[in-house]
Amino acid sequence: VLVRSLIDGAVEPLIIAMELREIELKIEGKDDVQFEGDLYWTSEAIANIVKNCMEHTDQYGKVSVRFEENPIYTSILIEDTGSGINPEDLPNIFKRFYKGKSSSENSVGIGLSLAKTIIDKQNGSIKAYNTDVGAAFKIKFYKQQVLN
Repeated sequence: VLVRSLIDGAVEPLIIAMELREIELKIEGKDDVQFEGDLYWTSEAIANIVKNCMEHTDQYGKVSVRFEENPIYTSILIEDTGSGINPEDLPNIFKRFYKGKSSSENSVGIGLSLAKTIIDKQNGSIKAYNTDVGAAFKIKFYKQQVLN
């Protein structure tokens, strides 16, 4: 799967909502970066994460997606300039039906759980953490099985 195509397809349904809220979307990475996986399911995972970032970013904020590849893994880093993840919520955000303190009323609590499941099933990993300016999600798709 070419990661540029994956990202472009995943964010396409979110572009209008981002434009209405004047949130800048920045995508960075080389066009030949790739990983072995399922384009459609991974697109669903990426869309869920980007949507989450968008929903927690104020007007005029920024969501960025950067990707790169090395001999061990392909990584995708999704960051926002939003409110960050409440420290109490951080250990639980990938749990099914978990709704954090800043979740919207319409949240069901399955988007990030589904994203994690999709990534895990493709020999990948995902980690969420706070940065100085918001939240970040670091995804890695390993090129070979990594033993724990």
